Amino acid sequence: MNNPREVTFMKHWIGRHVVIQRTDGIKTTIEGVLKEWDPIQEKVVLGPGELVIPFRSILTIIPKSTQPSLNPIGYVVNHTIQFDNAVYFGSSVMIWRDDQLVISSAVLVSHDEATVTLSNGLILRKDQHDFIVRSLRGHSS
Repeated sequence: MNNPREVTFMKHWIGRHVVIQRTDGIKTTIEGVLKEWDPIQEKVVLGPGELVIPFRSILTIIPKSTQPSLNPIGYVVNHTIQFDNAVYFGSSVMIWRDDQLVISSAVLVSHDEATVTLSNGLILRKDQHDFIVRSLRGHSS
């Protein structure tokens, strides 16, 4: 952490809400405001509460705004490849029947030409329902 570029970069984060994933034996996540970045004592101070975290205990630090969250706008799943992708990525799907919300958040586990199977075992007909995918934003794999 003696790299001047890293020190300068982290100084821009002071005062920002961050999420720190720790790695002292077990992984834990802590969030708060980055109050201090001390490259000499190799520690960060997180508020509120002035929590001191040594550099050696930090796995990652990311701005709170980049935590994955569901996009408020989705798209209607119409094509086989879209159903395939929703299953593969475990996407959150809203399910409508006409103008009635049937399920606000479901995960598709499989599909065929006419039906979709949800993670709870429910099987729905594609021609009777609209499936709306809400992707994750701020997610990187």
